[in-house]
Amino acid sequence: MKTIKKYQPPNLGESKLTSGFWFERTENYMHIIQSMENTLLDDKNAARLINFAIAAGEAKGAFYRNDWSDGDCYKFIEGCANQYAVTGDQRITDLMEPYIPWIEKAQEHDGYINTQITLTHIKRWEDPKHHELYNLGHLFTAGVTYYEATGDKRLLDVAIKAADNLCTVFLPINEELADFGFNPSQIMGLMDLYDVTGNEDYLTLADTFITMRGMKPTKGDFNQNRVPLRKESKPVGHAVMAAYLYAGAADVYGYTQDKTLFTSLERIWQDMINKRIYITGGVCPLYSGISERGDNVHEAFGDEYDLPHRIAYNETCANIGIAMWARRMYNLTGEATYGDWMENILYNAGISGASLDMTSYFYANPLAHRAKEHIKPTFNQYAHVPNKRFKTFTCWCCPPQLWRTFSGMPRWVYAVSDKGVSINLFTGCELDTKLRNGEPVKVVMETNYPWDKEVVIMIEQAPTDGMTLQYLIPSWCSKAKVNGHAKDPGVYEAVVKTGDKITLQLPMEAVFYEANPMVEQANGMVAVKRGPVVYCLEGHDIEGAYAMDELALSVEEGMEEVVIDELPYEMIGLKTHMYYKPKGQGLYHPRTPVEDKKVPVRLIPYFAWANRSEEDMSVWLNRA
Repeated sequence: MKTIKKYQPPNLGESKLTSGFWFERTENYMHIIQSMENTLLDDKNAARLINFAIAAGEAKGAFYRNDWSDGDCYKFIEGCANQYAVTGDQRITDLMEPYIPWIEKAQEHDGYINTQITLTHIKRWEDPKHHELYNLGHLFTAGVTYYEATGDKRLLDVAIKAADNLCTVFLPINEELADFGFNPSQIMGLMDLYDVTGNEDYLTLADTFITMRGMKPTKGDFNQNRVPLRKESKPVGHAVMAAYLYAGAADVYGYTQDKTLFTSLERIWQDMINKRIYITGGVCPLYSGISERGDNVHEAFGDEYDLPHRIAYNETCANIGIAMWARRMYNLTGEATYGDWMENILYNAGISGASLDMTSYFYANPLAHRAKEHIKPTFNQYAHVPNKRFKTFTCWCCPPQLWRTFSGMPRWVYAVSDKGVSINLFTGCELDTKLRNGEPVKVVMETNYPWDKEVVIMIEQAPTDGMTLQYLIPSWCSKAKVNGHAKDPGVYEAVVKTGDKITLQLPMEAVFYEANPMVEQANGMVAVKRGPVVYCLEGHDIEGAYAMDELALSVEEGMEEVVIDELPYEMIGLKTHMYYKPKGQGLYHPRTPVEDKKVPVRLIPYFAWANRSEEDMSVWLNRA
């Protein structure tokens, strides 16, 4: 018997974006899909749909590029299914049609499917780094999503057959393969399959993959395998692998109610938000190094309070992965910390990896950039630090991660329980669903958040005796009002009935932030947020021939809100003045005083940087 979690996402297609921030980002969805398809068909790209055609005998050639290529193709398909669910646009399924048969034919007779194994000399389950489970996890989620969106079971049948094969390999627990929980998207994927099929083996296997942590600590902290997850106290190692593990564990807890698992997730969360996360929500500063326990790691969480700016790695997949974890924890608990950080990541480091038209990308998301001081990838260090956005790339995992997140945003906005609805994000979006007890409900939300302060929520249908509506006043908002009544930050519940209307006023003004003194890289600096959006300064927006590092910002300066005309979506920019502070010569030099010379500048949202020609950029600014 399933244990129903407190809140769960609505079924696919029951929530639809109608206007505002998230709607605008996917409004031109066919252009995005076709751009991605072209890249996935490019012979030189790291993720390739054609690998399935070769494995299916439909094309000639050899496997090319990354072991995780299959998984990134599945993420693209998942994103397309998300978009089809809310638009019903037949062009999407027509575009997908050639690829489903390729995947079907690429599957081996016993259910196993991984083109990097089938098309090479590599044997199954030879080495965790071959990403077999990563690919399968994304297949499971894509199969479920495609079925829920279209009613077409072909990809779901492939996923079920592959999951059944996986059960024969890992159940009962296979200690010899105990270190194979590598980049573990399979835990979330198995839980998606469990939700659709009710097959208890999938829940058992998902829980088994969690129990395997620490049984065979190969690679140690790099793949979260030195310490059993139920005993862990901090986030460690490769941040994408960690995020997927923690999010999957939250899914499993939703059904098993294993308190030891949940308390470990709480410990890890608290350590992360107090010591290891950027103001933008980025989470992996370290490209290559050593963990606090002495293990070699890369693309990883760093030491406590070590959060550099220009060499910050902050892989897009990891940032979104932590938001996925936060969303699950918020739905499970209704605790504000998870909702606050989910929002913070999604408006900042979660989306800065995509250009504003969603056709070129960043892998890494630093908090500073210098156009004439590029970081060179010496000894593979800093290999993915961006200088300009890419279309094809040596690791193409982030673009489909962004796509499935943007297209899947309707299921982030709302969550549903047996007694009510939770509003997890504010945006123009309609919900037409049934509560878990079968009662039909319809909620309509209208807002231009995060640029405007007003959010209007209309209850168009609710049970006769009402339902619970949960919403979050974000931690950044100190002057909120709900239907004219002042509210402090936090999570609130109200009983609402058909015809009720709730109006939230969430006043936004530019706020200066400082870092904990232990974050040495930000000492003597300030950052600016307006509402949930972190701002940055780009060289384009400095008047006169002044360099980024010659300017200092006074917290006494006011900020004028202006529309950024040369960028889309009528985003709000912040005009102000900075003071000229001449840059000294040499590695060390006598202090140069701040001059009484005001330089006009305009700050833009951090997620929108690098959408014009290359210039310097900083989130943290010298304080005058």
